[in-house]
Amino acid sequence: MKKIGYLFFTMFAMTLLLASCSEDDPQAPVVELFAEVDENDSYTVNFTTQSEHASSFSWNFGDGESGSGATISHTYTQSGEYTVTLTASGEGGDVSKTKAVTIVASMEELLTGGAAASNGKTWVMSKTASNSDGAFSFTNTPYLPAPDDVLTQFGIGTEYDNEFTFYHDGSYKIDAKNSNVLASAIHAYVNGTLVGDPIWDLGLAVESYTVPQNATFTMNEGDLTVTARQENPSSGTVSDIEDITFEGVTWIEFSQEAYFGILTYDTKIIIRDITADRMTVSLLVSTLSPEAYPEDFMKPSIMYTLSFDKK
Repeated sequence: MKKIGYLFFTMFAMTLLLASCSEDDPQAPVVELFAEVDENDSYTVNFTTQSEHASSFSWNFGDGESGSGATISHTYTQSGEYTVTLTASGEGGDVSKTKAVTIVASMEELLTGGAAASNGKTWVMSKTASNSDGAFSFTNTPYLPAPDDVLTQFGIGTEYDNEFTFYHDGSYKIDAKNSNVLASAIHAYVNGTLVGDPIWDLGLAVESYTVPQNATFTMNEGDLTVTARQENPSSGTVSDIEDITFEGVTWIEFSQEAYFGILTYDTKIIIRDITADRMTVSLLVSTLSPEAYPEDFMKPSIMYTLSFDKK
C-alpha cells in the first residue's frame, strides 16, 4: 500500500513539474504581414505587422535589399514581382512569413528603362505600322494612314536606322547613323540641309544633322496647348492661327536642337501608347510654305502619329 501511495505521489509531482515547465517555456512568435503601395509613389511599399511574442523583425524585400523593424517602407528601383520575407524573432524562436508584391512600371520606366537601366533605353522607328499610324489633324481627323515600311516605299527607308535613347536622369542621346535624319521637308528646305529631293506629298525629307551634345528631355502630364495653323493635305486649306489643347496627355519636350522621330520646329511629342517594347507617339510637324506664310511657317500644322520599337 505504501508503494502504491508513493508511486501515485511521484507521478502527481512530475505532472505538476511538467505543467509548470510548460507554462514557463517561451512561446513561438505569431505574426501577420501587411503591404500597401504608397499613394504618392508607386515604387514605394509600406509594410506593417501584427504580432505576439516577437521582439525583433527582419525583412528581405526580394530585390537584394533588407531592413528591420515592425513597420518599414521600402522603395524599389524597378517594376516586377517580388517575394518579401519577414522573419519575426522572440524568446520562443523564429517564424517567417512571405508576401508577393507587384510593382507596376511607370510611364517613365517604360520610356527610359528606369533607374536600374544605366545605359538608358533605345527606340527606333518601326517598319510595322500600328492602326493609329499616319497623318492627322490636331483634332485627330485622319488624312493619310501609314502602311508598313512607308519610308522605304518613298525612297527614304535608310532613316529607319536612327536611334533615340532616353535616360532615367533626363539626359537624351540621338544616334544619327549616317549623319542624316528624317525631317520635315520645310525644316530641311529652310535650313538648306536637304539631302536628295524632298517628298512633298508626305511633307518629309532627309536632312543632314549635327547631333547636339548634352541633350535633355522632360516628361509632363496634363493638358498641352499648342499654337498652330493647321493644314489639310486633302483639301489644301489652311486654318487661321489657333490654340489647340490636348487634354490629359503625357508629353515630352526636348532641349533645343534635339528631336524625336521627325526633325521639325516643334520639340514636343505626345505619347499615345507605350509598353515595354513598343511606343506610339504623335509629332507636331511644320509643313507650311515660308513664302506663303512667312510669319507662321514654323508653327505646327499637321500631326504625324508613328510607332517605335525598343531596340
